[in-house]
Amino acid sequence: MNTIRFGLVSSTLFLACAASANDAPPSDASILELTTLSRSQEVFRSMKPQMDAMINSSVKEASQGQTITPERQAVLDRMREKIVAAYDEAYNAQAMQMVMLRVYQATYTQDDVDGLIAFYKTPAGQALINKSPLMMQNMMDEMRTMMRPMIQRIGQIKKEAEQEMKALPANK
Repeated sequence: MNTIRFGLVSSTLFLACAASANDAPPSDASILELTTLSRSQEVFRSMKPQMDAMINSSVKEASQGQTITPERQAVLDRMREKIVAAYDEAYNAQAMQMVMLRVYQATYTQDDVDGLIAFYKTPAGQALINKSPLMMQNMMDEMRTMMRPMIQRIGQIKKEAEQEMKALPANK
């Protein structure tokens, strides 16, 4: 009887340990495999043009309403170069890899990562990776189409508010 009880307790403990082992944080190696399979670094590299556009917008905003002399253009060019350098320094591949390790370990279990790795090795997983940029572009095109009427509406609301402001007495 004691032998059976010991066997049941041992089996229960073994199963409990095995189940909890699946909830362990993923290893660095498995995360690196997953991020390689999912081409995460390509995603970060693809963000660079968007950052460049934001930087150019900031530079343009900084010069708004000013005559751009060669001296001012030189200042703006230096500002842009410094912003790009700061971005490149902060968001380099090694820094982003460390961020991804922390985030994935805080978010996923080893079982989750193993399942994702298995999925990304399938034709469907590769299709998801390969078609994601096109899907995102299609989504952005759809969003732009949806935003046009909203932008027009916002412009009209702004115009109405400006007219109301002009109609108010100066001291109100």
